[in-house]
Amino acid sequence: MDTTRFSADRVGGLIWFVFGAAVVYGSWTMDRLENLNIPPATAPGVVPGLLGLGIMAFALVLMLRRERTVTVDFSGEAAEQTADEGGFHWKRLSLSALLCLTYGAVLLGRGVNYSALTATFLFLHLLLLDESEDVPARITLRRAIIAGTIALAVATVVTLVFQYIFLVRLP
Repeated sequence: MDTTRFSADRVGGLIWFVFGAAVVYGSWTMDRLENLNIPPATAPGVVPGLLGLGIMAFALVLMLRRERTVTVDFSGEAAEQTADEGGFHWKRLSLSALLCLTYGAVLLGRGVNYSALTATFLFLHLLLLDESEDVPARITLRRAIIAGTIALAVATVVTLVFQYIFLVRLP
């Protein structure tokens, strides 16, 4: 691997690994509620700790995997090569971080309807970020319709799951 360039998978994997480690640490330091005779398997930090370990495991997979491509030369011989790893897209990360922080830290829980806020966040995320070098992405009617459909469907399903399965009242 060229040490001057990092792939998006490696940088993203590292970020997810650090986040997973923070979740594991936070769950480990949570109150165990032993004074309430809570069984250790049902302590508040068990599920977040397991989720943090899962995030760390998948982050390692993301960081350590190698993309392979198969090329065929003129003689018909197939040769396996490692794919060229492009540089990390800081514009895409910055825009995504801005959208996430605006959604989670600024607007969520401040009186804005959860379903509408989530649908808008997802719509903007899907519309502005894509696999190309252009950030924000080139907006087309087709992209807007697809992003809107996905955003409305996901926001509706998440809202219904939280309200009717987890019995959590959303803002």
